Amino acid sequence: MPKKIKAILILMSALAVCLPVCADIVCADQSRPVHRIVTSDTILSGMARSLLPAGRYQVEAILPPGQCPGHYDVKCSDIEKMKKADLVISFRGMPYLEKAAPGGSGRLVMDNRGRNWMTPDAYLFGLERLAEELSARFPADGDAILERKKETVRKLHVATQKIRRQARNAGFAGRAVLASSMQKEPLEWMGFAVVGVYGRPESLSVRDIVRLLNLGRKRGVVAVVDNLQSGPDAGKGLAETLARPHVVLSNFPDERGYLSTLQENLNALIRALE
Repeated sequence: MPKKIKAILILMSALAVCLPVCADIVCADQSRPVHRIVTSDTILSGMARSLLPAGRYQVEAILPPGQCPGHYDVKCSDIEKMKKADLVISFRGMPYLEKAAPGGSGRLVMDNRGRNWMTPDAYLFGLERLAEELSARFPADGDAILERKKETVRKLHVATQKIRRQARNAGFAGRAVLASSMQKEPLEWMGFAVVGVYGRPESLSVRDIVRLLNLGRKRGVVAVVDNLQSGPDAGKGLAETLARPHVVLSNFPDERGYLSTLQENLNALIRALE
């Protein structure tokens, strides 16, 4: 038998063995559809990605990380995403989702209980609650979700303890600051004494500014800390008048994730106070 014909026969035999196996793989993949999850923001999308088995779920956030929730206008593309989603997860009181998001079993509303989930303690609380909800809604992956939660919690404990040590070594403990109310909890977690808070720029009155300046002078604040999403320049005038550093921190994780954003917030404070 010519060598060329023999090689063709060998190849055909191999394909005959492989094709049924490949077909089984395709069928198995098709029998486990990918679930589409849409979240209101990057805190919840990051949590969901860390909990849900990779390859089985597609997770995306509506609110860009640098955008203020109170000023965001829902786009037609956002509504389309929510219509196609198996589940929409959001925080309670997100104004841009109240009318656009679906109701019923296709919606999961998380109550942050008035806490800022960028603060590690609150983030861990939220992770526990979300894991419970997701394992109940997707029981086929319930065990995997709870296992992934344990591993995520372990990593968070290690990383946040390191960040807290860095804050302590930087001498943050007890140092007074003025800050956006959106950054109060994370700053206190790092050890700062937040002696005065303010809201968005449009809500600051002349009386508020005078009160904050008096507080800043009396308490000897070392910095004025703004929140990127609610107004990066809200406290800039206060910082200039007090001749203190002006620092802008993020209240939502960027594309690098929660821990990277928390670390960068710390780094920004360290740089400002060196």
